[in-house]
Amino acid sequence: MSAPPAPSFFGATGAVSRLSLLRTLRGRKVRVASVAVAVVILFPAVVALVKEDAETAEVVRAGIDWGFFRLLVFLLPILFVSGVVSEEVEGRTLHYLAMRPVPRASIALGKYAVGTLSALGILWAGLLLLHLVGFAASPSLLVDELGATVRAGGAASLLLMNYCAICLFWGTLVPEAAGLLSVVWLGFIEWFLLLLPGVVRFVSMAHFARELGGLDRPGWDVLRNPLTGQVVVQVPDVELWVCGTVIGAEWILFLGLSLLIMQVSQLRFGKA
Repeated sequence: MSAPPAPSFFGATGAVSRLSLLRTLRGRKVRVASVAVAVVILFPAVVALVKEDAETAEVVRAGIDWGFFRLLVFLLPILFVSGVVSEEVEGRTLHYLAMRPVPRASIALGKYAVGTLSALGILWAGLLLLHLVGFAASPSLLVDELGATVRAGGAASLLLMNYCAICLFWGTLVPEAAGLLSVVWLGFIEWFLLLLPGVVRFVSMAHFARELGGLDRPGWDVLRNPLTGQVVVQVPDVELWVCGTVIGAEWILFLGLSLLIMQVSQLRFGKA
């Protein structure tokens, strides 16, 4: 009797995704993320209810800026993706999965897909809830501002997908320190460099995502000579399609590197 054929790459990815989804739903990640979203949207949503129409839009926009672009897009990838490889190594299940007739890369891709989709679902649930509650007292703004909210949500989603790929990269390269390295990378490359003037800011994908989302530029957008008032350094403007292309290219790069590392590395306990 011949052995059943090995599943295809996408079939194996689907099987890993189903197992990862069950683990995610039964674990604490969704509950922790839900609490974080509730805390983020509580204050701006309540404040928006008691403001005038013009001020309401500003409050909701500030909530999207600070709560989603400056916090949740950083927190959710670390929570859902940075530890997906290390938890399999520590739980002594990675080598069991690797012995199955499936590509190693499909394990990483399946876990990435579940972690990213979970983070996206929570992000959009929080974003729409903030929009609904924030504009509940202003039905006209509820419709008029929907396009701006969706635009910001699309930009945040693209950025989150990229950050999830970065977290997966560190998870496959150094699984025992993936969380720490992800925090350092996102904190310095993406957060700190976002505040600097000039083309240095282009290293941060958060800058391009904020441009796509129509948000204001934080930090030192323009530096002027204190004596003459002339502009010394300024962040150059970039076409929106370029912003999206740059983020997408980095996303593909980090995801591809992650799958390659997972496919060729011998991941063992205590070392990558």
